Amino acid sequence: MTQTELYFISGSPPCWSVMLALEFKGVGYEPRRLDNAKREQKSPAYLKISPRGQVPVLINGGTTVCETLAVLSYLDAAYPEPRLFGTDPGDTARIWQAICECDGNLRDTVGEISRPLFRGKGREFTDQITDAAAKVRNELALIEASLSKAPWIAGDNLSAADLVVYPVMMQLERAAAREEEAELELAIYPFGENFANIDVWRREIEKLPGYQNAYPPHWK
Repeated sequence: MTQTELYFISGSPPCWSVMLALEFKGVGYEPRRLDNAKREQKSPAYLKISPRGQVPVLINGGTTVCETLAVLSYLDAAYPEPRLFGTDPGDTARIWQAICECDGNLRDTVGEISRPLFRGKGREFTDQITDAAAKVRNELALIEASLSKAPWIAGDNLSAADLVVYPVMMQLERAAAREEEAELELAIYPFGENFANIDVWRREIEKLPGYQNAYPPHWK
């Protein structure tokens, strides 16, 4: 029996990032899926593992790690190859910069689009969605330009930056695909028509060994 366990919620981008990292590094693990609808992440049993009731949580032997970036850093230290955070200071800086840019400029704004659309409330939140979409398009344009110069988010090699940004992009794409239901024109979906380099990059990630194992179960 594997000593590594991952507590996750299906479709959560932070959880997906960690699952992709585990597959990329070839680390075997036992998935422990929590039911968000039942608020299992707030159960007394789970709060003993994660006092804030958040996911993901990685348990590796006697070590418990909460928070996505902490988990990714732990995995890179515990299983050094292939590297997630680069092999020299320049690589490391570019990777962390891309992660910070995603968390500071993209993640929450994508949530402003996805939350109402996933709940079928696009028409009620039209202004919020269209304002957020304009900000997101600006961010996507920067990423699109970067991917015209290198195949991966932070350079020539796949890194933690790709594994952090990709699930956020897929959350966005899945939400934007519902724009017609709310009679919106977000100019985001499909990526292939609006952001060709992002679309190529996305498809390269989807070729990674173990990708299907990390794919959100309830999306299949």
